[in-house]
Amino acid sequence: MESGRMFAGRFEISGGPRSGGMGSVYRALDPTTGRTVAVKFLARAVWEDPFGHGGVRPSANDLKRFERERAMHERLGGQGVPRLVDYDFACGRPYLVTEFIEGKDLRDFLVVHRPTLTASVAVIVQVLRILTRVHAAGVIHRDVKPHNIVLADDGAVHLVDFGIALPTDPDATRHTEGRTPGSIGYKAPEIILGERNPGPAADVYGVGCTLFRLVTGEHVFVMSSPDHMIERHHCETPAPRLDTFVDGLSSDLVDLVARMLDKDPAARPTAADAQSALQPLLPGPGAPAPHPVLVPDPTAPFRAGTTATTGTADTPARQAVGIGHRRPTVRRPSANGPTRAGLRSLIVQTEIELTERGPGTYAQRLVRCLPDARNQWGGHDPEVLRALLLCADAARLSGDWPGAGTRYRAVARELAGAASGTAEYFLVLEARVGAAECAVPEEEGAHGALFAWKRVVLEASALSQEVPDRVVRRCREVGQELAEWGHAEVVETLLKRLPDA
Repeated sequence: MESGRMFAGRFEISGGPRSGGMGSVYRALDPTTGRTVAVKFLARAVWEDPFGHGGVRPSANDLKRFERERAMHERLGGQGVPRLVDYDFACGRPYLVTEFIEGKDLRDFLVVHRPTLTASVAVIVQVLRILTRVHAAGVIHRDVKPHNIVLADDGAVHLVDFGIALPTDPDATRHTEGRTPGSIGYKAPEIILGERNPGPAADVYGVGCTLFRLVTGEHVFVMSSPDHMIERHHCETPAPRLDTFVDGLSSDLVDLVARMLDKDPAARPTAADAQSALQPLLPGPGAPAPHPVLVPDPTAPFRAGTTATTGTADTPARQAVGIGHRRPTVRRPSANGPTRAGLRSLIVQTEIELTERGPGTYAQRLVRCLPDARNQWGGHDPEVLRALLLCADAARLSGDWPGAGTRYRAVARELAGAASGTAEYFLVLEARVGAAECAVPEEEGAHGALFAWKRVVLEASALSQEVPDRVVRRCREVGQELAEWGHAEVVETLLKRLPDA
C-alpha cells in the first residue's frame, strides 16, 4: 500500500508495512484528529491486498479471531494497551485502527542498548502491571516477547499485538489453528505441549524469558538450535539461573526469575506477585538517569514520579555491577515455608471451607504456600499433591477453568502409575474427573470430557474395595453436567454402577 494513499476515506497511509504473526500494520495519519494511528490488516499470507485486488480470502476463523482482537482493544485500550480508533469488516476489507505508540519495540531497543538492571526492572514492572489488568479482565496475551513490548518516547511501556490473545472464559470459542501459538524462545511449556486453555501463568513465563534476556543479554536457551530442540528444552530442561551469567545479583531476584520459568504453571508467581517482588528495585523520584543514556528511557516515569514506585535511587556504582537497591520480597521456601503440621492443618481447613462456603481465606493461603511446599517436599509428595488438588478445586469454583484444568492434570501426571486402590490412586481419579469437567465448556469439549469421565467411572466401579465418598460425589457432579450437555442416556447408565455418595 503506497505512502500517501487514503484508506476508508479517512486515514492517510504514511509508512509500513510492519508484519507480525497475525497481520500487517501500517502507520497512518488521521486528518480528523491530526494524530498518528496504526492500521492493521489480516496477515498478507491470508489477505494479500486490503483493497480487494487478488489474494486469498480469509477463513471464518481468521475473521473471528480478528474480531476478537478488535473487541479486546476496545475493552482493554489505555493504560499500556493501544486504544481502538476504528474498525470495519465491510466490503471484504477487514481492518482495525489503534493509536500509534511513538517509540521503539524492545527487540530493536536491545540491538542498540544493554540496559542496567534498574532499567530492565522498569520495563518488566510496567509489563507486569499491564498483564495484571489484562488477566483480571479475563484475557491471556499468549505472545509476550520483546517484539510485542513497545517503549514509548516518554519511557512508558505498552503491550501490543493481541492477535492470538485468548479469553479465559471457558465458554469462549478457540479460533487458533495450525501450530501452537506464540513465538520460539518465549512460549510457555504448556502452550508448546498443546494446552488449549493456558492460564495467566503462560504470560508470566514469557515475561520471565524477557527479563532473563534483559539481565543477561542471552536467551534462556540457545536460539541457534533448531526450533524443535529449543521447544524441547523449554519443556524438559531446567532453565539456567541468572547468577550463572551475571555475578552480584541478589538471590531473591535469581529465585524469582527461576519461579517465573518453572515448567509447572502452578509454581509460577502471578503477574501481580512478580511485580510486587520487583518493586523495591525501581528508581525513586529524583533518581539520576541511567548511564549510558537510554533512548527511550524506561526509568523516566519512575524518576519523574508519574508512576508508583517504592524504589530508591540508582547509583552509578550499583549500575556498574548490576545489583539492585533493596532485595525484593520473594519468599524463601527453606525459611518461611509451611511446616508439615501446618500444611496438614491448612489442607483440612481448606477442605471444610470449599465444602461449606466456597473459596476463601484458607484456599488463598494454601495457594500462596503451595510453591514453598513443593520446593521443600517435592512435587510427588502426597500431601503436596492433595494441596495442589484443593487449589485446583478452588480455581474451578472461582470460575478459573483453565487454571483448574492445569492443576488437575499436574496431579494426574505426577501420580501416574499409582497402585490401584491406594490413596494416591484415588487422588488420580479425582484429578482426572476434575480435568474432564474443565474440558466440558470448551467447544466440542463435552465429547472428550465424556470419554475421560467414563473411563474414571468404569475404573472406580470395577474396584473391589470401597471408593471414597469424595471421588463418588465428584463423578456424580460431573456426570450431571455432562447429562445437561446432551449425554443424559450414557450418564444415567454409568451412574448406576457407582455407590451412593
